Amino acid sequence: MKNLIANRCGIRLVFFLSVAVAAIPNVFSQDQPLQTELNTYPLVTVRLTETRTFYSKILDQEMVLYIKIPATYKTNTQKIYPCWYATDANLAFAMIADMANTFEVPVITEPEIFVVGIGYKIRDMGDWGAWRTRDLTPTNIPSSDTYWKDVFSKFAGRQLEVKTGGAAKFLECIEKEVFPFMESNYRVSSTGRGLGGYSYGGLFSLYVLLKRPELFTIYYAGSPSIRYDKGVLYTYEKEYAATHNDLNATLFMTAGGAEDSVMIVNVNRMTAQLVSRNYPGLKVETQVFPDETHMSCVPAAWMRAFRVLYNKKY
Repeated sequence: MKNLIANRCGIRLVFFLSVAVAAIPNVFSQDQPLQTELNTYPLVTVRLTETRTFYSKILDQEMVLYIKIPATYKTNTQKIYPCWYATDANLAFAMIADMANTFEVPVITEPEIFVVGIGYKIRDMGDWGAWRTRDLTPTNIPSSDTYWKDVFSKFAGRQLEVKTGGAAKFLECIEKEVFPFMESNYRVSSTGRGLGGYSYGGLFSLYVLLKRPELFTIYYAGSPSIRYDKGVLYTYEKEYAATHNDLNATLFMTAGGAEDSVMIVNVNRMTAQLVSRNYPGLKVETQVFPDETHMSCVPAAWMRAFRVLYNKKY
């Protein structure tokens, strides 16, 4: 059964990657130099965005931050803005940034926020797949390494190395390198930070919530891979509950109604387990989108996250 689930996920991901590579706009063009040779006319851009690069000493590689800047940033020079950090920027940032833009035209809906996508300097989406698998998973599973190495190597047409279990190191990069970079170069708040991710990114969001909840106050976990490593997140949840009386966070989890039943069962189980602790500072909300699959649910779920977590009403 595990192999069947893994194979289905692999087939689904490879198809999605193929579509995604064809659809990625100019915001990612610096990561894919070959793509520019195919374009006769200027590439499409996402308004109010920019990219910044830095070398991560912690990860020992070049990183790229994709940044959605609030519409009033240059005119309201005294304002400090909240910041929502998102994983999987190489794939999802353009979509998320444009969603943020819809709340600023023609009427600005408060709160205005920075959206910062954390990404990699990549040769192709094979690199992205290998590195996000490394960075968003909390424990090492050798069989997963072998499986995803085969998937991404075939997709990229070259040999790639994949090693799961890098979440702690990736979180260290965010805390010690990404936060200082953003907070020294932009007027973004060091309080009220948000973290969002989908699939393995949702797994990472829950990992951070249970291991270092003080780093963020807002968490979004879309179709989170709670089943990863025999449900290791449940162990983390019990460990946290054993040593804490409160959890100051707002959590929103989503799933697609057409996903396999295990996904929905796990989202409901994790919700029930957290709610049962009666933490005074914890707010949890979930939503299942009828008839949506793991991939088709992505845009609806992210847009709903804006609505729930930042009370966007316009």
